[in-house]
Amino acid sequence: MLKMAVGQTEEIDGAYAAADLLEQCAVALDGVAPQAGLLLACHDLDFDEFLAAIFEAHPDLQLIGCTTLAPISSASAYAEGSTTLTLFASDVVDFTSGLGTGVARDVGLAAREAVVQATTGTDKPPALAIVTPSVEGFDPSALSAAIEEALGGDVPVFGGGAVPDFPVTAPWEGGTQIFGRELITDALPMLLLSGPLVVSVGVRHGWKSVGRKAVVTRSKHERVYEIDGEPVVDFYRHYLGATGEPAIANPLAIIDSETGRTYLRAPLAWDESEGSATFLGSVPEGSVVQIAMASTDEILEGTQASVADALSGFPEGVQPVGALISACAVRNFLLGTKTSAEVEIIQDGLGTDMTIAGFYAYGEIGPLETNTTSRFHNETCVTVVIGT
Repeated sequence: MLKMAVGQTEEIDGAYAAADLLEQCAVALDGVAPQAGLLLACHDLDFDEFLAAIFEAHPDLQLIGCTTLAPISSASAYAEGSTTLTLFASDVVDFTSGLGTGVARDVGLAAREAVVQATTGTDKPPALAIVTPSVEGFDPSALSAAIEEALGGDVPVFGGGAVPDFPVTAPWEGGTQIFGRELITDALPMLLLSGPLVVSVGVRHGWKSVGRKAVVTRSKHERVYEIDGEPVVDFYRHYLGATGEPAIANPLAIIDSETGRTYLRAPLAWDESEGSATFLGSVPEGSVVQIAMASTDEILEGTQASVADALSGFPEGVQPVGALISACAVRNFLLGTKTSAEVEIIQDGLGTDMTIAGFYAYGEIGPLETNTTSRFHNETCVTVVIGT
């Protein structure tokens, strides 16, 4: 048995929000006590009162989470400024949690800390790791690799970066992570699901690669200096015009050597004097890349494909119980008033019987295909379907 329940609320008063979400989840749990939870919260929530109420109701709950631009769930239509709580229960799957700290200082150590804590509480084989990390102050693409190395390499890792409070102002206030009763930053919370869990994934973005395939000839971590021997800004301007500059609407599509598919890197800043651009995640030297472009309709086609891939990859004869979604905050920005259409596509594609929980994240984590290496993505929709 595996139960997954989700509630969504626009309340920011901690006690009222907790009561609302617990009541919604109790209906789906049907008297079964939850063992674990995933909290995806708006920045304005009164966290102290909220967490006190949650742990008064369920003192032993294994809870992780983070702040988000907006949650995605089967409990409500799209609503910015809302919060979701997802509760899990099972008599065959173990739920254990772990926390790594100081991610920006040593991502490998943080990953090992989280994995050691999470695996200590179970003797069953890990089946899925859910993470809600900080992705600030370091190369976030190192995160998924470090988690996979610590777990052993064959466990799918799903999640997304904690979202800062937009619009960003000075001083910078980044995303917040949640681990049990704690609010923390620069951390890696992990919820590990172990045992006979069936998992399938769908990862799509909708962007189309255009122009010639080129090779990154000089880069360092997240900063790219040259593509095919020319400044990266000139590479962009070949397609965007003489006054064009790297922009989030036109990410780099990196061709993945393992699957042949592409994953995206969104440019965050550029330096005219040296012709370089800084991306959310590393672009290693030797990477084969193209400029990527997408219309609103193509972005939404990517959403539909992500859901369809996850469903088609789920084994026949096994009943899917729920779906987890991690979609990029940039998709939200670019879709604007059509963001609600993306949530509707997810809900319609997965069906009314499916419990859905997810969020708009600051970078997404997931394998391009089931049983392949998990990667850090930009501007992408990741769908994970689970069951037993």
